[in-house]
Amino acid sequence: MSTTYTGRRVLYTDLRPEEMTAEAIQKDLNRILPLHFENRNDIAWLQDYHAGKHDAILNRVKTTRTDVNNKLVVNYAKSFTRDIVGYFLGKPIQYTNRKGKYRKQMENFTHALEAENKDLGDYQIAQDLSICGIGYRGTFVEKTPINGTHLKLSYLDPMDTFIVYPTDPTQSFGYAVTMHSSAGDQYGLNSYLYFNAYTVRNQFDYKSEMSNGIMPINGDSLELVSTKDISFGGMLPIEGYVNNMWRMGDWETEVSLMDALDTLASDGVNDIQQAVNSVLVAMGMELTQENFDNLSINGFLNVQNIPQGTNPVVEFINQAMDSAVGQSMRDYVESTLRVIVGVPDRKTRGGGGGDTGDAVFMRDGWQDIDLVASSKEQYFIEAERKALAVMLYILDTFDEVKNIDASDIEIHFNRNKTSNLQSKAQVYQILSGGRALSPEDALGIADLTNNVSDVIMRLPEIDTNSGTNSNNGGSDSNGTIPAEGDTNNVGADGATGKQE
Repeated sequence: MSTTYTGRRVLYTDLRPEEMTAEAIQKDLNRILPLHFENRNDIAWLQDYHAGKHDAILNRVKTTRTDVNNKLVVNYAKSFTRDIVGYFLGKPIQYTNRKGKYRKQMENFTHALEAENKDLGDYQIAQDLSICGIGYRGTFVEKTPINGTHLKLSYLDPMDTFIVYPTDPTQSFGYAVTMHSSAGDQYGLNSYLYFNAYTVRNQFDYKSEMSNGIMPINGDSLELVSTKDISFGGMLPIEGYVNNMWRMGDWETEVSLMDALDTLASDGVNDIQQAVNSVLVAMGMELTQENFDNLSINGFLNVQNIPQGTNPVVEFINQAMDSAVGQSMRDYVESTLRVIVGVPDRKTRGGGGGDTGDAVFMRDGWQDIDLVASSKEQYFIEAERKALAVMLYILDTFDEVKNIDASDIEIHFNRNKTSNLQSKAQVYQILSGGRALSPEDALGIADLTNNVSDVIMRLPEIDTNSGTNSNNGGSDSNGTIPAEGDTNNVGADGATGKQE
């Protein structure tokens, strides 16, 4: 029987920012941890399912012909996550400056993100969103830069990270928690579970002893280890990303259909094996013990007493499943599954006819996956802009990037812009010809590029055949790294004490 999953639970707190002391959060964690562990168990199950651990088929027990019990896992979950994440975030997110402002600072900002390999973190978060509906990024400070920047971006496992939101909608932030366990002794026992709780002003570190490797599910045994004053520009250093308003993965509601496909595939192989291993029946004849023993090894049944007047028969007992019925059922379940998840079916691609451009795009089902990716974008952008504010605050603190706010940056998702390119180019020529529309508006409508502003800024250079970019725009940041001690309260754990 399949388990039903319908998204992750949102965690809330009544604590106001001024009430978030070490003691208050320790007490609040006593209530929150059991709720988080419910989410954690769901996430672990979904991650296992994505990896191919399908309990419904792998733990199936047959009551008839128990010797024929094939257990095939047809891992549609992994295929769906691969296709959706690859389409949604197969190419890195692009950041552009609004109306060409601060171009030199934007170059420094992009360089800092590349040094921290942010693209990989984005992809890992997108995978978590597809599998379990939530993902987390940590934005911290590196006191001694390894990659040439004090910015430190961390991918955080949703099993070990959570954000507690305020119940009061007028309050912007609650607190965020990430946890990890120590290695323990040589047997992996007697280890500790550590909790790092972050508010907009403080970091509280707790620990709890783990008995026989079992994590505690409440905060009764939490012990306060340390407290620190921190500031990330009035933001939390951990940002939560969601896949949709229900915090639901891309395929978790359709686990029952995927389990049905596992069963259909497994029973199809069972049917073939049973046909190959059919029992031979001899009715109305007597065999010697030697012949009977030899034939019994390969599957044989001897029925000596048959009704009078019936001729002796030797034949196989075999009732194979109707292949047409099995194939029809598999096709129905798979097509229903793909329609709901929004991933195109390979069997519908291609074909004859004179369809081109958008007609092919819609006929082959790619409009469905494009809608799935588009619905993810707005949720991703909402969290990404908050994370960008923390990144820019840290870079500004260490004079690596100056004078840029998160509102100055446009976030673009780069999907395939070369599809239907001829039609797009014709649209651009029509709209921009005779100055019917400005080139900027024409480019945006034709959907030829995500970086309209920069392309427009290069147009005069192309017209004059200069071949160089002479307009840097904005003011240049000196890019210097302050000497150690110039910034207060900078810790290895990523907390900076710059005052707001």
